[in-house]
Amino acid sequence: MRVLPVLGTALALLGLFALAEAARRRGLAAETTRRFVHVVGAGTTALFPSYLRLSEVVALAVAFTVILGWTRVSGWLQSVHAVDRFTLGAIAFPIGLGIAAIALWSHPAAFSYAALVLAFADPAASVVGQRLNSASWRVPGGRKSVLGSLTFFGVAVTLGIAFASGAGTGTILAIAGAAAVLTGIEAALGFGLDNLVIPVVAGFLGEQWLRL
Repeated sequence: MRVLPVLGTALALLGLFALAEAARRRGLAAETTRRFVHVVGAGTTALFPSYLRLSEVVALAVAFTVILGWTRVSGWLQSVHAVDRFTLGAIAFPIGLGIAAIALWSHPAAFSYAALVLAFADPAASVVGQRLNSASWRVPGGRKSVLGSLTFFGVAVTLGIAFASGAGTGTILAIAGAAAVLTGIEAALGFGLDNLVIPVVAGFLGEQWLRL
């Protein structure tokens, strides 16, 4: 394992936590700072295949699972944990990405697609679902809404088109089908467990259906 890229990445992610904590102390709501960490963290992960080895990504996933678990239990990192609902999403986040990396490391574009679906589609659905009224349904640990699910689908389709166009593979039917499956998962899972499942399933769909 190479120390410099792993240490640099770890310090950058810890700096992201520090920035979120500072924003929280200046009055930003935990929902906002948590989404910021979610978007930047998963977006950064999409770049990992370009400069990290699989063993290094797994080490980072394990380390940040421990860090996020410990800060949740100890009451630290309120910018991530102090939301008004019970959720395991923060702890599931590095686990899901770590499993996706193990399963898909030989298909870096599929892994990056999965990371960006998690980075953008999931929080976009949350924002729209919370701010705009629409029909909704209860899932264990919360509620999901029609507009939130449509937003997730739209972002997932956009990302699928971008990746498939760049790779010269995939059809609009495959792109829409992958987005529909991922939307169904997001719409059914509560307690933040979609953070565990979505990157793994998105990566496999990116590989198998979008041919990334």
